[in-house]
Order: sequence, then structure tokens, then C-alpha cells
Amino acid sequence: MENEHEQSRATGDLPTYAVAFVDALRAANVRLVGTLPESLLKSVYVGIDRAEDIRLVRVSNEADLPGMLAGAYLGGMRALMITENSGLRQACEPIARLSFAHHVPLVMVVSYRGDFGEPNWWGHNHAQVMGPLLDALRIPYRIVDRIDDLASSVEKAFLHADASQWPVCLVMTGECIEGGVA
Repeated sequence: MENEHEQSRATGDLPTYAVAFVDALRAANVRLVGTLPESLLKSVYVGIDRAEDIRLVRVSNEADLPGMLAGAYLGGMRALMITENSGLRQACEPIARLSFAHHVPLVMVVSYRGDFGEPNWWGHNHAQVMGPLLDALRIPYRIVDRIDDLASSVEKAFLHADASQWPVCLVMTGECIEGGVA
């Protein structure tokens, strides 16, 4: 594992939310992050990519992420997926298959594209369908909007997923996204 000097050098130029996010992953013993990168968490990807103790795997389609997490889980590794909330629509079939048929716990982190303050017209429909989609899949979710809540939210997500043998989702907004606002 990196020493403190190497960690600060790797995260020194990153926004506070990204440093806190990478620290939360380390505290939760996350070793693999699968993602289809997007702009609201862009500094998180840089921080994870620089971390020598967490592997970042980029995919070309969000539907690939749940299978990657299931394989990591079955291999005894803590892993999570990060995507924009629109990626949930793309990943519905593998999420449903792994949860309903096999009770595989998955921890998902999504950025809250379309939250209040969204400046892009195309982002609003992402927010309109995210909650109903998670409810339809019976996936519990929590909105995380404060940096101080990141570490406990990530750890609680893993505890809940492991105990329930079911997916959970953390929705990032507020202080926990690029620019610190939605």
C-alpha cells in the first residue's frame, strides 16, 4: 500500500470531494472499480487511476459492469461500479439477472445527472427515471451530497449489500460531484 507521502502526491491536485471519495474506497477495502466515465465524477476517476491499491477498469457499455462486480464478489474482492445515473437504464438486465436470480450483492455509485440546478436540457430525463427505475428493481438507494458522509455511506452500502445479498446504490450530488453543485 502507498505511504502517506505517495498518497498526498497522487491526490494533491484533486478537488476535495475526489480525495475524500478515494479515501472512502480505501477505508472500505475496495480493490476494483468498474466504470464508464462521465463528467460529474471526472476527478474521482483520476484519483482512482493514480491509486496503486485500487484497480480502475473502464468499459464501453454500462451493461458490462454488473458482471464484472459479480466476478469480483465471487472471487472475494470488494468492488463497485461508477456511472452516470443514465447508465442504470443500460445495465438493467444484468442487474436484474444477478439480483433476482442469484442474489449477488452489487454496490453501485451513480452521479445525479438532472438534479436541481442541472444546466443541460438533456440531463433532466436522467433524474426523472432514476428513482422509479431503482424502485422497480427494488434497489435501496441513498443520496450523498456531503463530503463528510462519503466514507460512512460507502461502508454502509457494502454492509447492506452483503447482509441483504442485494444491490444498493449511492447517488452522488451536491459537494460530492465535480464543481460541488448539481
